[in-house]
Amino acid sequence: MKQQVMGESFPSSGADLDGMAMDFDAYLWQSPLITEVSVRRTGDTNNLIAATCWTVPEVSTVEIAAELERIWLRDLSYWHFEVHMITADERGVRLDAVTQVAPDGFYVTADIVTEVAGPTAGGVTG
Repeated sequence: MKQQVMGESFPSSGADLDGMAMDFDAYLWQSPLITEVSVRRTGDTNNLIAATCWTVPEVSTVEIAAELERIWLRDLSYWHFEVHMITADERGVRLDAVTQVAPDGFYVTADIVTEVAGPTAGGVTG
């Protein structure tokens, strides 16, 4: 789906992309599960925005995956369209996503990587 949106639309840029990067920074910092956030524009259309976050000690990957999904869906993705995929291992959680502002509008691709602090991170179970 991400590649399809990218092939049928155009990437966000300029002030729109700057604003989205600021939103990533603001909303990720607001999470009580996250202690550090680094957000950057990459220049790569596959991941226009890259965010790296570090969690509070002892949070599980299941908890941080749910938190990233909540932030993405409620605060960051556009209303018109979004698709995302979450992967996790013992070290952390990654959310890979794309969202589009309107049917013929621009898209934003993003990669949020969260490193889980503490010895009991655990894995995502199904």
